[in-house]
Amino acid sequence: MMKKTLVAAIIFFSTCCYSQVSFIEPIIKNNNGRAVTAGFVIIKSDENLLINKISSDVSKRIEIHSMKMENDVMKMRKIEEPKIEKNKEFILSKGGDHLMIYDLTKNLETLKAVDIEFSFTNEAGESFNRLITFEVK
Repeated sequence: MMKKTLVAAIIFFSTCCYSQVSFIEPIIKNNNGRAVTAGFVIIKSDENLLINKISSDVSKRIEIHSMKMENDVMKMRKIEEPKIEKNKEFILSKGGDHLMIYDLTKNLETLKAVDIEFSFTNEAGESFNRLITFEVK
């Protein structure tokens, strides 16, 4: 009985206290020996979230960038406070907003997957992290 109560409490607290965040098709481009690459994923949450930080042991710096055409030139800009809106897809894709992964500390050519950690804050001010495995392609 005690074991069932403990399991129920763990499930309750793990689902009630944090947002349900899903990551769909997380992919990181093979860097082919370069120091920079990009990542793509669709993120969806059951509440509004702010992305505070993105990190990985294969990179010294990861940012979310937007891409916009200005005077016939494609410009990339860092999104300073990326926000995920409740029940809306936050799409990071090739040719659009994306993860910009700088100063790679490992060559991805030999890796099949890379773990990337996302740090979030919800509207109640609660912070939490999600470690996501990105497939190297």
